Amino acid sequence: MRVRDMMQKDVITLQSDEPLINAVEATASERIRHLPILEGERLVGILSATDIKHAVPSPLIEGNKEEYDRVLNTTPVSRVMRRQPLSVAPEASLAEVVRLMIENKVGAILVVEDGRLVGIVSELDVLATFRKVLEILE
Repeated sequence: MRVRDMMQKDVITLQSDEPLINAVEATASERIRHLPILEGERLVGILSATDIKHAVPSPLIEGNKEEYDRVLNTTPVSRVMRRQPLSVAPEASLAEVVRLMIENKVGAILVVEDGRLVGIVSELDVLATFRKVLEILE
């Protein structure tokens, strides 16, 4: 099976200069855990829900509400994102994606074609594909 057959094509992205609050809101409202980060059309990073969690101070423990809001509204996602995200071409195999996820301990791989982001494959996409295979085998 090829990545193009299982990738999510409608990818929510952020620009690198957007505030961290936009990432918090996007992951919560869209129920996603990975956000590709762009500068214009160019892919420059990826931001996971875990990255966000580690970057945002807890309003219950650290500081006060004003400090919490200040961090969310003034910190650009470029300060928190992971640069040089892992990516594959749409023709890559499912086995290659799974290998990359395991070796790098990541939950998503970006799909890039001709330097452009064209999709994303997450752990859930891999599991959904695996479920289909199991149903065929049963």
